[in-house]
Amino acid sequence: MLLQYENSRQWSWLWELNLSDNNVTVYRKLMVSSHLRSFETDTGGSALDNSKDNAMEALHVLTAVMEERDPFSKHHSVRVKTIAMRLAKVSKVDEAMIKVIGNAGLLHDVGMVCVPDSILLKAGRFTDIEKEVVQNAPIVAGKILEHIPSLEQERLIIMHHGERWDGSGYPNGLVGTDIPLGSRFVAIAETIDAMTRNRAYRKRQPLSYCLDYLHENVGVKFDPDIANVAISSITKGMVKTHVVET
Repeated sequence: MLLQYENSRQWSWLWELNLSDNNVTVYRKLMVSSHLRSFETDTGGSALDNSKDNAMEALHVLTAVMEERDPFSKHHSVRVKTIAMRLAKVSKVDEAMIKVIGNAGLLHDVGMVCVPDSILLKAGRFTDIEKEVVQNAPIVAGKILEHIPSLEQERLIIMHHGERWDGSGYPNGLVGTDIPLGSRFVAIAETIDAMTRNRAYRKRQPLSYCLDYLHENVGVKFDPDIANVAISSITKGMVKTHVVET
């Protein structure tokens, strides 16, 4: 199946996916026109900003298609974006980085296009092999985004949002502050949203359960400063998991 997305004369996007029984079994390639690459590299100011906006729009389309496959993840990426940006703002991160973190939150699951429905919608624990497929998604995302220089910061955040503060995460087992700052925000935002939504394998948990989990993993899975900001924000009612923004 060839899904083509064209947004302007400078853009030519081709997403080629091998489909079998409605499952995405192989992620094959993303092609970006050579004209687009020179457009991003050789122009500055508003033109570069527009190219980034167009890239975000195209990738958001792909994320939306992926979320349509899984009714339990509907609007998940938008909620992760909202929560991550809110925590970053409370943490007094500069505005430019907050926007980057928001972009990364919106696109953090783009690599899940490589995960077949048989795994994505499984109502039970993953096998080791299935877990490996899911944990490969950030690497796939990195390969998709490496074609878009204007999204390099977002690419690094997305590639490493599965890392854990104690080094037990994936794909590279980064430890502590070696993990990109944005990745640490997205990791917590994703955890909050995933826990408090229904999934194929379990029912949603209350925010009190989420608070206990954050407390238990301060300095273990999560950056202690950001985890404490999340705990405080949830306690004060500043984090609403049902929020959906466009």
